Amino acid sequence: MKLLFLTWFFFLQVMVPAKVRCVVMDMMPNAFDDQYIGCEAAMENEAPKLLEKEQSYEDFRMMWDQAAKAWARKKPGKTYSLPTGFKDEYGTAVVLYTMEIPHAIHPELNKNVSVAGQSRNYYMRNFHFKAFHFYLTRALQLLKPNCTNKYYTYRGSKTVYNVSDHVRFGQFGSSSLDYYVAGDFGKATFFNITTCSGTDITGLSNLKEEFEILIPVYEKFEKVQQMANLVTLKSTGKRCSYFNCAYFGDSTSVNATIISSAPAGSLKWLWVLLVIIVFIVIYCMMEKQPSTQSRQAPV
Repeated sequence: MKLLFLTWFFFLQVMVPAKVRCVVMDMMPNAFDDQYIGCEAAMENEAPKLLEKEQSYEDFRMMWDQAAKAWARKKPGKTYSLPTGFKDEYGTAVVLYTMEIPHAIHPELNKNVSVAGQSRNYYMRNFHFKAFHFYLTRALQLLKPNCTNKYYTYRGSKTVYNVSDHVRFGQFGSSSLDYYVAGDFGKATFFNITTCSGTDITGLSNLKEEFEILIPVYEKFEKVQQMANLVTLKSTGKRCSYFNCAYFGDSTSVNATIISSAPAGSLKWLWVLLVIIVFIVIYCMMEKQPSTQSRQAPV
């Protein structure tokens, strides 16, 4: 019933004239999508120096300092715990991403993320959120390391999207567990999303009332259905990156690096499926064997 209501409600929004822009949503190959696999420690050593450079931008420095103070107050106590290795910088990055006042940093971060993957040279010269991107990515990786749990979430947008069969958001994708909250962000396109890499950051967020599930740049989705402006996306269970450890020289390849994040236990079901297939094949072969009984001649 909820899905029927949503379909009807958001279909009506298309009938209302509005100035909206249309954007192709595909695998977004120009997005900077580094997962830092194998260079986490090296990047940890570089990140403080990079952060110092980023703080030369006054608005960023002010907001980072506010986020750090807010994180110090939010650090886990009796209500929730954090995974081993979760550093204060990671928590500060999550808080900063959700802060709006006096200067929201996340729109500028995402704008830069969406184009910084044009080349490694472009990333090195023009991407000025290297430490912020690393800390936020590491936070999401530690908070949601696998696909054992999925979230069913919603994302509203003021942009009309031409959605391809396989897509990534091409930026950090904010979504909400509450479809009314998601609708407040726009109805030109409204996404129903099943995500397994998206992380519930409500406990860390500066805006708890948004019930935010933050989806990393690299999560790959397939389009299940599109009805007018209502789009249903389902995670493929894979993390797709064109970059890895770009700061240290690794660059793009022709084909994206696919890091499987299949849920634990999926191999068990693959074995069950294989046994069933083998049984069916054997059964069919037995059925095709010629009968040993003589066939009676027709009268």
